[in-house]
Amino acid sequence: MQPKKMKQLRIFVSSTDVVDHHLLYEGIIRRAKKFGLEGATAIKGRMGFGISSELHNSRFFELVEKFPMVVLMIDTQEKIEGFLQEILPWLETQPKGCLVTTQDVDVYLAKKGDTKQ
Repeated sequence: MQPKKMKQLRIFVSSTDVVDHHLLYEGIIRRAKKFGLEGATAIKGRMGFGISSELHNSRFFELVEKFPMVVLMIDTQEKIEGFLQEILPWLETQPKGCLVTTQDVDVYLAKKGDTKQ
């Protein structure tokens, strides 16, 4: 089977980052859906640190649990680059840090699930 060449977009943020009174990672996913990307997934990290070197994890109780979040999207290069051009100015205005990366991926299977269950 010949894989399909696609692009993966990864956005690293914090679970407590907010934009327009919504969690930032939720806002990213909503914008990706509105933009027409094939899909997006937010993944909760158990532990991590970023450029600030401030360590965050979900092990210790805090008043507000703060942990790393990664939002993943895979689509064609053109769609990922278009979405990135739309969302980068929005992310650059965020008061807290984030990291945005892309990489080429080979997709061997992208199958819709059965809707009848």
